Amino acid sequence: MMRNLRMREKLSLERIYLSFRNYFMTHPVKIYITTSVICFLVLALVQFILVYNTYDLLNRRFYYEKKGQIQEDYTRAIVNDQLFPGGKKIIDSYIAPKFKELERLHATDTAAFNKETQVLLNNIFNSLIKEQKVDSLLASIKEKEHITDSLKYLLSIHRIDLMFGDMKYVNIYDGRNKYLLIDSAMQEQTGLHIFGNLKTPDDQSMILSLNVSDPLPYTYAIFFTFHADPYNRRQMVFKQMRPMLTMSLLSMLAIITLFIITLRNWIKQKHLSDVKTDFINNITHEFHTPLSAIMVANKNIQNEKILDNKTALRSLSEIIERQSQRLKLLIGQVLDIAAIDKLSVHKEPQDLNILVKDILTDFSIKFSEANLHLTYEEYPCDITIEADSFHFATLLLNILDNAVKYNLQPLKQITVAITPDKEGIQIIVSDNGIGMTKETIKYIFDKFYRHQKDLTQYSKGLGLGLHYVKQCIDAHQWKLKVESEAGKGSTFVIIIPE
Repeated sequence: MMRNLRMREKLSLERIYLSFRNYFMTHPVKIYITTSVICFLVLALVQFILVYNTYDLLNRRFYYEKKGQIQEDYTRAIVNDQLFPGGKKIIDSYIAPKFKELERLHATDTAAFNKETQVLLNNIFNSLIKEQKVDSLLASIKEKEHITDSLKYLLSIHRIDLMFGDMKYVNIYDGRNKYLLIDSAMQEQTGLHIFGNLKTPDDQSMILSLNVSDPLPYTYAIFFTFHADPYNRRQMVFKQMRPMLTMSLLSMLAIITLFIITLRNWIKQKHLSDVKTDFINNITHEFHTPLSAIMVANKNIQNEKILDNKTALRSLSEIIERQSQRLKLLIGQVLDIAAIDKLSVHKEPQDLNILVKDILTDFSIKFSEANLHLTYEEYPCDITIEADSFHFATLLLNILDNAVKYNLQPLKQITVAITPDKEGIQIIVSDNGIGMTKETIKYIFDKFYRHQKDLTQYSKGLGLGLHYVKQCIDAHQWKLKVESEAGKGSTFVIIIPE
């Protein structure tokens, strides 16, 4: 049982391997581009992380060059004061009259003490915000120091302690806590904001950090900070990063450029490889018909009954001669088929009925052993056209070959008819093969096109035959129409203008 399980696992792994290998072999361009895009995205992500980390590091180390001047002037302005000029007077006016009462409550009723201090603090904070003079002070500092940068500020209170007669500090406000009786709009995570619009204060924007206290009974200690930061701090950081950003962008552009150049060169090399493959397959494709006809005719000649029949022998000899001439022409012209898409034709007057009849004779010999019913309807009278007999024979044989190859019927029926038309002469080739959808018809004349569902499961090939047919039609300046329905056969109509 274990052995069977291991065998099944081995077979599953082999199937997965074969599936991946077949996919890589059949979709090289898609795999190449997908892999390259994934690698580029990974590289771009790494670049982004490096740039972001550099920005974060520079932002943490940012130092505003005017900070020292602002700190010196601001400290001088609040000497013997608190927060801003006149701030100590406001705080003293609320706390001083309450010291004895607060000391009693602290000793006898903690809940009443907490309630009273919160009400007191709410009044103090509202008065400080209402009567603050920071904006006028900063305006005078900027004018004195010739500071033209637009700045964001923040003045915050973080802690207040009271000292009673026992010479011990009692905390009545801590910015890390929330107080129910203090206006919630004033309380922030970074403390109680008295002035400013700086939302994210940090160590780099710190101008002043003071803890003011007096070691005497019935006094208070207050801890507050003042921050200032340029509005364009981010741009200033990016300015410091400019060399790195420039090199990063240039490296990414260089990688993209190299990828595009490599992709173009790879596509060019693939095109050259396709031309080579096209050349080899054209030789195989074009040489197959005359060689087959010669081999069949030669085999028939070796039959003793044919040797006694001079008429049949002459007919087979003519076939061999005609196909030998065709091979001779192929040697000189197949290189043009593989190298260029536009053929050059040498038109000469041709009897259309005889020309088509000879082509059908050669074709019927090639498929003499197949269950094939070939019907030919000649033009009602003699008709002469200007055509290159070699290319005309090739295009008609390609259509006829497809009519046999893409046909699953027990009896393969092909009808070739030459009829008059308002535009000129029509050569109609109909079959009872597998047919095509409208979507397939749009692409059948493209080089190497083979519709996976409708074609490749029935016959091998690289899709060169109908591409060559279209080349011949265009070179002759004729028209070609295709009518088909999946499962019901196809009809090719060659229109030769008068």
